[in-house]
Amino acid sequence: MAGPSAAEDVVRGFLRDVRSGRHPDRAGRYPAPRVEAAQGRPGAVRAVVRRAPERYAEHVREMLRTAGPWLFQVTGVIDTGGQVEAPWRQTGTAREGPRVVEHGSAGHTVREGRTTRYWIEFHQETRPAGPAADAAARRSHPTRERSP
Repeated sequence: MAGPSAAEDVVRGFLRDVRSGRHPDRAGRYPAPRVEAAQGRPGAVRAVVRRAPERYAEHVREMLRTAGPWLFQVTGVIDTGGQVEAPWRQTGTAREGPRVVEHGSAGHTVREGRTTRYWIEFHQETRPAGPAADAAARRSHPTRERSP
């Protein structure tokens, strides 16, 4: 059985290191010098921005300053031959607020070992923070534990 494709490795590394908030300074390893980022799947795009790796790193740092740390779980990575898609679940607690769970997905186009374009879509839900709420979240939204 074949292992992950090189494109999958790029996407897994980016999500594990950068998007997770663990090492935003590693943003230069994965994307091309300019990346087109679309909010929404192709055909349903709501906004497009162009980012350099250092701007994406700053974007992640700003999210950390605003929302605080989070748990980021990639629930699968699928190489469709032209794009690598990766659904995720992000859980955190808003500063002095409720627990926030974000379910999202991204599709990355990888060329010559670098992401050149990606789209994201997500939705958020809020829940009271605490162990009972965490247990209820696991029951209602089970995730397949799969490392990025």
